This record gives sequence, structure tokens and C-alpha cells, in this order.
Amino acid sequence: MTGNLYARGSVLALGLIAAAAMSACGGNRWATSSTVATSAPDWLHVVRRDAYDGITDDLVTGGLGMAGVSAAATPYRDPAGPTNAPTYAELRRAVIKRPPSSINGFGRLFGPNVDPATGRISGTGQVAGDEVLAYADDGSGTQMAGLLLQVPRSFDPQHACIVAIATPGSQNVLSDMLRAGYWGFTHGCAVVWADKALGAGVHDIDAGRGVGIDGQLVTRGGRLSQRDDAALRAYAAAHPHRLAYKWADAGWTQEADWGPSVLRAVEFALFELGGRSWPSGATVTRANTRIIATGFSNGGGAVLKAAEQDTRHLLDGVVAMSPQILPRSDSRIVVTQGSTPRNAARTIFDKLTFTNLYNACAALALPDTPGASGLTYAANRCASLADAGLLKGKTTSEQAREALDKLHAYGMQTEADAQIAGGAMAEQSTLGQASQYGRFTAVDALCGLSFAAVDASGRPRKPTANEAAQWYVTQAGGTPDGSIVTVINDADPAGARKSSMSTSASTGRQDYNFDAAMCLRELSVGTSANAKRVQAGLQSVLATGDVGNLPTLIVHGRADPVEPPDFTSRAYLGLHSLVSGDGANLRYVEVTRATHGEPGATARGMVPLTPYQLRALEAMWAHLASGAPLPPSQVVRTSAPSGVAGGKPQVEAVDLPAIAATPAAGDRIVVARGVVKVPE
Repeated sequence: MTGNLYARGSVLALGLIAAAAMSACGGNRWATSSTVATSAPDWLHVVRRDAYDGITDDLVTGGLGMAGVSAAATPYRDPAGPTNAPTYAELRRAVIKRPPSSINGFGRLFGPNVDPATGRISGTGQVAGDEVLAYADDGSGTQMAGLLLQVPRSFDPQHACIVAIATPGSQNVLSDMLRAGYWGFTHGCAVVWADKALGAGVHDIDAGRGVGIDGQLVTRGGRLSQRDDAALRAYAAAHPHRLAYKWADAGWTQEADWGPSVLRAVEFALFELGGRSWPSGATVTRANTRIIATGFSNGGGAVLKAAEQDTRHLLDGVVAMSPQILPRSDSRIVVTQGSTPRNAARTIFDKLTFTNLYNACAALALPDTPGASGLTYAANRCASLADAGLLKGKTTSEQAREALDKLHAYGMQTEADAQIAGGAMAEQSTLGQASQYGRFTAVDALCGLSFAAVDASGRPRKPTANEAAQWYVTQAGGTPDGSIVTVINDADPAGARKSSMSTSASTGRQDYNFDAAMCLRELSVGTSANAKRVQAGLQSVLATGDVGNLPTLIVHGRADPVEPPDFTSRAYLGLHSLVSGDGANLRYVEVTRATHGEPGATARGMVPLTPYQLRALEAMWAHLASGAPLPPSQVVRTSAPSGVAGGKPQVEAVDLPAIAATPAAGDRIVVARGVVKVPE
């Protein structure tokens, strides 16, 4: 059941308030007072309020329950519109309905039906409560950040707690619900989400419309990616059927605002909860509310950045999983694994441009790994690398081995080798980071790339009505899904075509767009005007490592090929020890056999990392609630999945040992004055 929240006695009206204009001098356009506002912040806009009975609809499963979220997709009443397009309730339910796999433990080892403290399975996972959907606007009308507050019926204002979640990737609020987003409800906490000003910000340039904050298609407002000006119209005329994405084409560096985005979400939650009338007569304030921030991937990076920037002490603890974090360089940071020095002086953007260049070729040196046999043009990529003088081998096998050796020398873990083929084409994510660091828009056509729906031959086409109406769901990651919408090589001599099928102008080969890969690499290491723009933007997002003494837990998979720990968590641990001291409250847990989030088909023998985020959250809760010490930094040594389900390996509880309160000496991670020693 959805309805007016106020029918249950909570009285609070938030009107739409004019957004503050950006400072002309380039200062902090999100400036806030030193205390939590007692009136609506000028950046806050409430879109809708809904109440859920916990049966027909709910905060966690969209009314589907555990059985329903893993069942077949629920159809839309009218999948295309326009008079009866998918409703917010339908879109919301479809975004939630993205459960992890049962073979990775969902519904058995973790999930909304599993008590994270005891592992006991019970119930349907449904939670009654209310939601407030809102957004923060800097005044430009194009940089809107999605916010969602969820208040369970079990929320006790006399023991108030808030869990702030930064969504992973460019995902919508709610997208991470069934993986770990429900955890706060297990402790009766309100949960507030921040999409970091990304979300499914898809913009149909030809039609001049895009996805609004509530998933509906709108013509203006609603966080559209592009401004309608002469340059955009000229671009559209020369490049019909193109789509723009807020994550890549908005013309600003969203990553610089990730930390403030999380802190604004907390401020929104405190303002909303503090203004409600509670039956007990209690009042929710910062002083009587426990607040934990958590996130995965770039959501993990966002909560670490929030911790660094939390001058108002809005946070009591932080749990980051596999964070995309870019520590500033410091020659005193030294990382070793066993007795082997590791190359920790890299940024994730540097890593992306490098692996995007070599992965497809290197995968041929690992022919038995998942996905390798499907890389039709990998040998052509090897040949193009050799022709460019980047490989010396004469045969394809020699070139592939050399490319793999380069990846290892660069700092990629051998434990992640089985995933190289699955990540062979990282062009899309590389382009997205380059574009937002350099503040480019679709009009700039960076490296000759664009986005569009494609026909069977890979040529750009007009989106169908069904596709457009459902972008909020199908593009919930905020990036092209690779099927309905994909990356286009506009420089193909035979005409614009899906990049992975296209021919490179310089080589005359179908080599997974070698020209674009070289262009993207130059943006990281070169001196062109575009490279200088990208590198300047990159400097603006570097982390300081200074979270002071704020209790902080980072969990990371050793086999993570997306956010390799050497370049992220390990380096951040070293930097933190330099700026906050070796005795500060940051702990780092590294999990063997764990990849980036949930292992898929390209991650044989891997285990899910999610249970460790949940365990870290439980450890943080115990620390804040009862003073239990945080677990020491350590390596957790998992086992390959020992169960079998449907003929496939299935992870079991025995494969996932606990985070130790007192780890063995050979498992302890030690850091002192920037030197990080990780056991083999």
C-alpha cells in the first residue's frame, strides 16, 4: 500500500524552495552551516512521500518478498506509455528486484531474511515503513543528486540510528538494496541513500528528454545531462540517435562532490526525522543519533571522502567495501605482499587506461579462463599493439604472454587472472572517468566515442518507446548496459558503429577500437590539451587519507580486478597512517579469493565479498554500541566454494571464515609510518 505518510500522524511539510545559485568565484556551492539545519536547506527538494504496509509493498523487496525477488520479472501494466507509462511504483520495484545469486549465498548466508549477527534464516525480508524521495540541487538544474530516506516502522526515536548509503557505480537509489542496503533495518535504523549526483541520468539528445529523479521521462529539469544550445543541436544533426549520460557527459567532475553528497544525505535525514512528531515525544537530533556511512565500489570511495570532509562530525563510523579511492601520491607509502614490493603509486584512471589497452590481448595467454574463447578480435588487438611498438613478440602467443606480463608488472594481482577476459573491454568505464575528470560533454565527442541504441549490425538507431520508458530500470547503473545501449565508434571509416564491432581507422582492423584505447591512454599519460584537462580534474578528486580518529573499516577482495587493492585500499591505509597516525581507528580487512562484489561467470573459485561488508557493519555496530574493539587489520583466508547447486559451485558458510578478533600473526596486516606489510 502506498499513500500519504501524514495519515499516520507525522506532520512535516517541505515545499520546493528556490535553489541557491552557484558561487561565481568557484567556492563550495554546497556550503552548509556548522550545525544541522532546523529549516529546510535551500538545496533540498522533496519529490514524493510514500508509506508501505510491509505486505503489499515494503521498503526492501517492493512487496515481492524473498520468493518474489528471485522469481521471473514482474511485467509493467503499460511498458511504453505514453498515457499510462510505467508508474513510479513499478519502476521502483524493478530497480529493487536485482538480487545477488543464490550460489553466492543470497537467501542462505546473507540477505534480508538472514540475521547478520546469528545467521538465522526467517521471514520474507519485508519491512514496513515510509519513504521520502528528494534531491539536492546546486542551482544549475543539471547537477541534481538523488536522495531517499527510508524509515522503518521499527524506528525508535529514543534510540535513533541512521545508516547512510552511497550507491555503487552510477546507480539509482535503492539499486544496492538486496545486496547490503537492508542492513540498517536489522537494527531498526533509518536508511538514507545518496546517488552521488549520478543515477540513471539518460538523455535522448534528439528528443530533448531524459530520466527524471522519479524515473519518469521529462523534457527539462530532472537532472538532464545536456544543455539545449546551438552546439548540442549541431552535434545532434551530425550524429543522430545519440544518448548522453550524466555520469560521462554532464560537463562537471561529479567525483569531487561524492563526500559532500553523503554528508548532505545525512543532513537531509536528520532534518526530516528531527521535524517529525513521535508518539514517545522524543526528538531526533545529531546528539542522540548513531550514524554509520557505508558504500561499495565508488560508494565506498564516497563514504571515505565524506569521512575526510566531515568537519561537522555528522558520522560516528564508516564501513567501505572495495572503495574506488584515489589516494594522493606520497613517496613514503610502501606496500609489500609477503616479501614482494607492490606498485601502489597508481590511480584507478591510470589503471583503467592501461588495462583497457592490454587486457584483450593478455586474455589469449589464459585460454582456459572464462570468456577468453569469445574474444573474436583479441589477436587483432595483439597485432595492433605490436605494430605500434607496444609489444615485441612476433607471434600472437608471444604477444599475449608479453601483454599478461605487462599487466602483472604494472601491479595487477595474479589471483585476478581468471577475470582478465571478462574485463577485456573496459572502454566504457575508461571513457566515463576521462570525460568527467575533463568536464567534457557529448558535444566534445571525446576519443571519437558516443552512446546510442544499436541495430543488429551495430549501427545507431532511434530508441523505441518501450526502451525510453524503462531507462530508469534498464540503465539503472547510470551507464550504457552494453545491450540496449552501447558505446559507438564514430571514427569507423565505414560509418559510426558499435565500438566492439568497429574497424579502427589507423589499423584497418577490427581490434576492439585500438584507436580509442590509445586515445584514452594518452589522456592519462600524455600532454595534449585534452590530457591536461583530464589530469587537472583528476587532481581535484585525490583523497587526503585524513579521517582522523573516526572509526573506519575497509574490506577489500585481493582478487579485485576493478579496484585493485594496491592502488586503492592498501595505498589509502599507508597514506592514512602518515596523516592520522599509526594508532588511529582505521582498520583494513583483505579477503582472499574475493573479487569486486559478487563473483560471476568469469570468476571461478571466487567467493562473495558482501558477507564481509555485513560482518564489518556488525563489528562497527558493536564498537559504537558497546565499546567492543574494532578487529585488527588482517587477511581473511577463504576457501573455494565447496558446495554444488545445479551442477555449479556454491559457496557455503564454511568457505567464509570470520573476521578474527585476534588474527594469527601470519594474517596480520601491519602499517607504520606509511609502510604497509600484507601477508602473502
